[in-house]
Amino acid sequence: MTASADLERPADTRVMGIVHTAMRRDLRRARNALNAWPYPFDEQRVAIAEHLLWIMHFLRHHLESEDEHLYPMVRDHDPASARLLDRMNADHRATAPAMDRLVDAAVAYRADAAARTEVLAALDELESVLLPHFEREERETMPVVSAAITEGEWRHWADEYNIKPLGPLESFDEGLFIVDGASPDDTAAVGEMVPAVPRWLMLHVMIKRYRKAAFRRWHTAEFSPLRVPLGGKHSVFCAESPDAVWAVLADVTRVGEWSHECRGAHWLGDSTRAEVGARFRGSNKSGLWRWRRLCTCTVADKPRELVWVTDGGVFRDNSEWRFRLRPTPDGTWIEQTFRVLSLPVWLDRVIYRFVPAHRDRSRALEGDLDRLAQLVERESS
Repeated sequence: MTASADLERPADTRVMGIVHTAMRRDLRRARNALNAWPYPFDEQRVAIAEHLLWIMHFLRHHLESEDEHLYPMVRDHDPASARLLDRMNADHRATAPAMDRLVDAAVAYRADAAARTEVLAALDELESVLLPHFEREERETMPVVSAAITEGEWRHWADEYNIKPLGPLESFDEGLFIVDGASPDDTAAVGEMVPAVPRWLMLHVMIKRYRKAAFRRWHTAEFSPLRVPLGGKHSVFCAESPDAVWAVLADVTRVGEWSHECRGAHWLGDSTRAEVGARFRGSNKSGLWRWRRLCTCTVADKPRELVWVTDGGVFRDNSEWRFRLRPTPDGTWIEQTFRVLSLPVWLDRVIYRFVPAHRDRSRALEGDLDRLAQLVERESS
């Protein structure tokens, strides 16, 4: 805590709202990630589930610290606040069952992607009781707390019951979770609760660890260490049926006829057609660069959806390519999405420097779908 702080002034309770904002933010991020198609891949799914479990642990301690230490101190200083604080305690009790259900759903989702809808339902239930409580606490209770106790008492509560019980890594993780996306003023308000040296380490050293973990769970450009795009989505109309499109698309030996980069592919082992588990190897060329990748079909739902995942082997780069065929009265919408599942930073820098076509692949991939649609239409005419 800073030496210049006036510890006898009314408590500055802004940090309570900042903590609430952090929880609102990541519950919203989780909802967005779970609703976005394609749904989280396995590594991301596990990271989201574990983060939700971490948030519930954080929230449970947060509520207990208020019930057992902060609000009893406020009652002692201001007996007239008893009715309001009783309501806060009741809110906390009402939140507990929803927290338990989200914990159960997150554990299930960590083990099985099929539990995604359970997590979304549990998030709905939790937010229906938690978010109104946060609003009431910020609007009604924090002004009473500020008037009842001093800044020194507020900081003692925060330090003794919320910071000291944590180990060093836990302290850094919580602090960075709280200030993620916060304004400079809010970041400074949180920083005042932390001694100078740990504060500097948190904001300038441990931030790298936090961003790496955030990227694993959210997989967004906001946290990406990569320069190449994380993914993309493109679509084109084909004036033929989904079955006609599937006949060309699912024959990976013909990919060189419509892809700007994959010059050819062949089935491996006993694989002879697109089905879950079938493997093939693709040969690619961009400029002077040539490479091959092992691919495995993970979805083969004829004639609706085809997905394969590439395996970079020792380079540890993996990507997912997904095609959805949507029938219309006049033909088929072909929708393609790709996303980077893993890519070492060093390899990202090599690709960005020496394969400039991968800096923005939008037009090239749109051209692929145009050629695919035209190929299907020619063969069906």
